[in-house]
Amino acid sequence: MIRLDQEIEATQREMAAIGVIKECADCAINGEGTCCGSRTGHKCSGILLFINLLLGKTLPAVPDNIHLCHFLTKQGCALRARHVICVNFVCQRLRENIPHKDMARLQDIAGGEINILFLLEEYIKRVIGVEALNRCYA
Repeated sequence: MIRLDQEIEATQREMAAIGVIKECADCAINGEGTCCGSRTGHKCSGILLFINLLLGKTLPAVPDNIHLCHFLTKQGCALRARHVICVNFVCQRLRENIPHKDMARLQDIAGGEINILFLLEEYIKRVIGVEALNRCYA
């Protein structure tokens, strides 16, 4: 969990440093559209939510806005560990406003977060036997 938290922190630092957080916040506030639509929250598995609880996050019982992601709050995303699409998606606005070399460096850094999260999710599935449960209900 410590390694995952460190990788998340590295991604967040780089996102702030190159202006991604600023661009995303401006996009959401000014109504140009947001990646955090209502369907986004449905991509989060129970295991991902469990990992967030282990990281000390409090998950909202109800969304701030039913038209947006369940986990999007007025303070930003309530999740520490996020779905890969939330970490890695590069929209047209970002492609236009953030230099390519900066986005490439960010994706390299974010790859560490995505990899550790994937390995942790797979480990948890093996330990609690989620694959066996899925076969029973298939």
